Amino acid sequence: MQEKHFYRHKPITLVALLALLGVALVSAGLFLFFSPTEKSSPGVASRPNIVLIVMDAFRADKVGATRNGVPLTPFLDSLTEKGACFSNAVTNCTWTRPAMASLYTSLYVDAHQVVYDTHVAEETGAYAALSPELDTIATVFKEAGYATIGIQTNGNLFPEFGFQRGFDVYRTAMDAEGARVTDWALEEAGRTGPPFFLYAHYMDPHLPYDPPRQYREMMGYAPESLSPEERKIVEHFRDYLMAHCKLKTGQLSRFPFTPLSEAGREAVRCLYDACIRYTDDEVRRLVESARANAPRTVFIILADHGEHFWDHDLLGHGITLYDCELRIPLFLFGEGVTPAKITRPVELIDVLPTLASLAGLAPMEAWQGRDVFLDGDRPVYAKTRAVSPAWNTQLESVIAEGKKLILDRREDSLQLYDWLGDPGEHNNLATAETETTERLRNLLEQHYRLNLRARQSTHQETTIDEETREQLRRLGYMD
Repeated sequence: MQEKHFYRHKPITLVALLALLGVALVSAGLFLFFSPTEKSSPGVASRPNIVLIVMDAFRADKVGATRNGVPLTPFLDSLTEKGACFSNAVTNCTWTRPAMASLYTSLYVDAHQVVYDTHVAEETGAYAALSPELDTIATVFKEAGYATIGIQTNGNLFPEFGFQRGFDVYRTAMDAEGARVTDWALEEAGRTGPPFFLYAHYMDPHLPYDPPRQYREMMGYAPESLSPEERKIVEHFRDYLMAHCKLKTGQLSRFPFTPLSEAGREAVRCLYDACIRYTDDEVRRLVESARANAPRTVFIILADHGEHFWDHDLLGHGITLYDCELRIPLFLFGEGVTPAKITRPVELIDVLPTLASLAGLAPMEAWQGRDVFLDGDRPVYAKTRAVSPAWNTQLESVIAEGKKLILDRREDSLQLYDWLGDPGEHNNLATAETETTERLRNLLEQHYRLNLRARQSTHQETTIDEETREQLRRLGYMD
């Protein structure tokens, strides 16, 4: 693991130097908040701190699950009674960069124009980036007087892609494990005064599914039960996953591996579950330490997308809009949040308007999301699109009327599912319920036209260095 960037845009003041004394207490599970004089205006000082925690590739159905008699998410489970729990939250795209662009800007994919381009960009050197013309979650809170801190471990969101804009501190590293993310988050929070906006991104549930040994043992991982060939595949899973994805998208005519047995598949799931439990423990450590020292804090915990584990005979993420990728966990609790169990669909673009509302900030006209606490159902939308013809992906979905429609624009095919009644999405109702299918398709067409009008910027591209490319290869985004 290597720290690649460390941005500190503000000069260190005397008060900030005093705050460094708090860093020594981090290892003891404590940190101090000193209040710089420039943050002392009554309007700013009355606002709550905000902590945004993103758990990458974290399947929603892992919340409340067990393995080997051990709960996978004991901390997240405890939040169901302490905060607002959203059981039907979805992402707006099933891979990281577009999904997080939607969270950052409260814009849908066709409005912010960040799409899946990593493979074609490997040849051209030009990658889709977040436009500097767009207001982001960090610029909004910085303008409101917040100290802004980002702890980033996903190469898709490194400064080259524009996601650091608005952060006073944007600390990034390749392949940092969860414990390092927690330590850095507490360290940086200890350097500043309230109100602060802290964003911490945990990569542990993402490929390559490499949890600490104690968590492997906790989940009952038994490599000795596998053949040497299968153990090698399971513990170095990237190449197998990439080959499987290429086979399913028509880039390979023959699978170059012996397919894993059911025991081998379950071993992969076991390692992923160990990553889930490790992430839950680290998120608990961050939240409990922050809460003890800054009780006036709003916390939001979510995922950017889920993950396939042979659901629909697929692996990975980004190439479908099935629920194993689309659904995400979403918990909101802390200052000003009333505990509730909310079942109506909500989406990533709702995060920024909700946090702004809790901070007493007015919504921006350009935002396409809304405060999740507003009553009333509405359609929710997602899109995943690859500009590389090889990956053959241009899918859109809408959830409305209790149904979910998936439109494949390349094949002009439709899938309609009973969203709550058929969680595995096995029974395609498109030909049986033609009127519903047509109504939902019309919603998708209207949505697309609205997004074209909602564009606030031009398409932005960037270049990246070899170190970032290498991390994207390790994560399965490049060959």
